[in-house]
Amino acid sequence: MRYTYQDSTDLPIQRDFIQDIKDLIEIASKALSLENDAIEVNEIDMRDISSLENRIIELENFANDVKTYVRSISFNVDNVEILDCHNAIMDACDTSVGIGLHDLKKELDQKKREHELHINELEKKMFPTLNPLFEDGIYGAIKTYSVRFDNGSMKGELKASIYGVEYESEILYKNGPLLMREVYGNIQLPVWAKTGIIHKENKIRMIDVSDFMITNIDLNGDSHLELTFWNKKQDQQFKIMFNPQAIQIFHGNNDITADKILSQSIEIDRVRSLGLEINRFLEMSIMSQQLKKVMLDGKDAVRNNEVFDCFKIIMERYGDIVRECTDRGIVKNEITIKVERTDGTRTEKYVAKEELFNKLAELGSEGLELASILNVE
Repeated sequence: MRYTYQDSTDLPIQRDFIQDIKDLIEIASKALSLENDAIEVNEIDMRDISSLENRIIELENFANDVKTYVRSISFNVDNVEILDCHNAIMDACDTSVGIGLHDLKKELDQKKREHELHINELEKKMFPTLNPLFEDGIYGAIKTYSVRFDNGSMKGELKASIYGVEYESEILYKNGPLLMREVYGNIQLPVWAKTGIIHKENKIRMIDVSDFMITNIDLNGDSHLELTFWNKKQDQQFKIMFNPQAIQIFHGNNDITADKILSQSIEIDRVRSLGLEINRFLEMSIMSQQLKKVMLDGKDAVRNNEVFDCFKIIMERYGDIVRECTDRGIVKNEITIKVERTDGTRTEKYVAKEELFNKLAELGSEGLELASILNVE
């Protein structure tokens, strides 16, 4: 599938932008409704918590004032009856205040537990609501993958960021134990080996790593890829590290690429292609992806009720494409793209700006702000 503007220029994101922007607005509507309800509950919770905390402080201050006053009027007094009265007042104050503080702190702890429960309930609703968007609808996000094999399953973690918005997801892949040949086919790497019956000498040996099992993958966008794989006996390990400047290949702790002789036997073009295939494989083999965290400027966006601010940042990229659609399109009040299928069939998809604006306007002032960012006002 090829996606273009109406003037046949490729879209910067090769996706069905019309469907994506509709999904974006639908998800935003549900998420902001949840967040607004949470803000209202949060305000009530925090008002109650603050009131209890203030009552505790007031009671503690009152007790201190009473004790300070009693000490001041009984200072240097030798009268036994007055001293008895002094002690009785102090004891009564401690007892009464102790009971009051115990009850207030118990109520405060209960209120904080209820507040935490409200936050947990929000997360249980918010993350599934946001998950379809964060699966593949965050245009321009820089992604980092970490893949591991656990009890026969291929699992991973995705961390991504865009302009202050960071998010993390747990990933389950389709494949179980993964062999090198499943990703790229046959590939051989050179190592030193001892040969000869009487006189041992080092000679280059090409090891076919096609049946080696991949045990770890770390991918940081286009800047770094680290691939680790072992043979079935678990006595030989290779690691390939891909960077924009160079490729390093390790056999155990030995850097093959640093060896002038061994490095000549490396099919470096095939190794470089392997890096590209790993990247493609990770994108194509995701079976499920579950959003676990959304951060804004290093703080929990869901707990702090800042999901709306995250949407403003995410929608900026969509707004740029809407502007381009308008500039390159024929009908200025519509967002139109062309879709070219693999069989050569060409169709157009469009949505009226007014339709998107009306849906956002239902969200009130927040929706109108988002409409402006999306350039559909």
